[in-house]
Amino acid sequence: MGVITNLQIQAARYANPLTQLPGNVPINEHLEELLAAGGEFVAAYCDIDHFKPFNDAFGYLRGDQLIQSLGRMLVDAAADHDDFVGHIGGDDFVVLMQSADWESRLRRVMGGFDNNLGQHLGREYLSAGGYRGEDRRGNVIFHPLPALSIGCVVVKPDTTISHHDVSAAPGEAKKEAKRIPGSALFVERRQLQVRGAWPSSTAGTV
Repeated sequence: MGVITNLQIQAARYANPLTQLPGNVPINEHLEELLAAGGEFVAAYCDIDHFKPFNDAFGYLRGDQLIQSLGRMLVDAAADHDDFVGHIGGDDFVVLMQSADWESRLRRVMGGFDNNLGQHLGREYLSAGGYRGEDRRGNVIFHPLPALSIGCVVVKPDTTISHHDVSAAPGEAKKEAKRIPGSALFVERRQLQVRGAWPSSTAGTV
């Protein structure tokens, strides 16, 4: 009983206060466990596009609700015992997946995110594809609707790298997803090497 209590205390200590999902420390620990096991897994970085202007225009409460909603969708899409959902902070999440159908699970999250926007924005904004608000200089401009970008890296079996190397690579893949308008998923299939570097001879995206 004491062991269980200590584990619960440790989990609460490192949980994100907004979503109660595991934070950076347990994310890194789980990454190390997956690398030590030597099997194949996928590291996915999830980020809400255009979140800051949404948060500024509609208030932090709606912003928090949007983040919490995404966290619930990721947890619901994760396979029991095979997938791990962590919350880095803000609107950034990491999902470590061993489920065979990981890509379809993430695509379902993207569809759910887009379909769920009506709960956070009025119909007039949805039909207009965005809303007007101030930029950083105080100028009134048109902001697109929030969208979900997911960057994924496939980590092959027996990869001799650390969690530091793996954690950097999905962020780069997420940048590629952000180049695509609307919600998007980018899969980097080149073999991961040290410090998020890739061999120059091969490439693969979806």
